[in-house]
Amino acid sequence: MSNTVIINGDNRKYALSSDLKLYALIDVGFIRTAKGNYSYEHPLYNDSPYNAPTKLKITVDKDFSHFTMVITDRNGLKKVNIFKNKQLIATVELLNYILKDLIERKILVEVKD
Repeated sequence: MSNTVIINGDNRKYALSSDLKLYALIDVGFIRTAKGNYSYEHPLYNDSPYNAPTKLKITVDKDFSHFTMVITDRNGLKKVNIFKNKQLIATVELLNYILKDLIERKILVEVKD
């Protein structure tokens, strides 16, 4: 099993699914990087994806042994905690929808303590 990840500000833990398949990553929009890893970025927006103040970034190692998952600002340089701002409830709902989709496609699993 891969490492577990907690998104900044959230209390849920996630790990890569043991049933993870390469085609599942490609189907949801992961792109192969120059180093052979798989990268996913999705804007978290309320009105327009072009003006999204935050985005979800996931990177999976080429051998599926390690991954990272973080919410960043629009430039992707600074971590952002969307859970502490009540005005970002719609952003949290969009994140939950994306995570639910990744779980249903057997890319991620939620880890219970």
